Amino acid sequence: MPVATNQQVQTFVNERIRPRAEQFRALVALCADDKIAIEDIYAAAVAPTDWTDQRTDGPPHLLSLNDTLTYNSIITLFAKFKAGTATAQDSIDFAANWPVFQRACVRAIGA
Repeated sequence: MPVATNQQVQTFVNERIRPRAEQFRALVALCADDKIAIEDIYAAAVAPTDWTDQRTDGPPHLLSLNDTLTYNSIITLFAKFKAGTATAQDSIDFAANWPVFQRACVRAIGA
């Protein structure tokens, strides 16, 4: 396998690493904001309610209140990973919740 040239490395850094770092930084900030905002939604999700997903453009999965609880779990675990306090069980829990969370995608997985 040939070794990349200095220009190829620079291009990779400029076009992939730096943009991904910015995307991760934005994602962390958005998840932290969601964690703050989810309190009332979480309360509704664990209480009797008649909410149903009203999205009408044909997503592959209409979300349930349990899906909002899964999202809360995902962002809570994500924050623990970022803080360096995640345990091995947290990693297992994240992996178990990931497929459930991915059902929130509007486009089918693999699309």
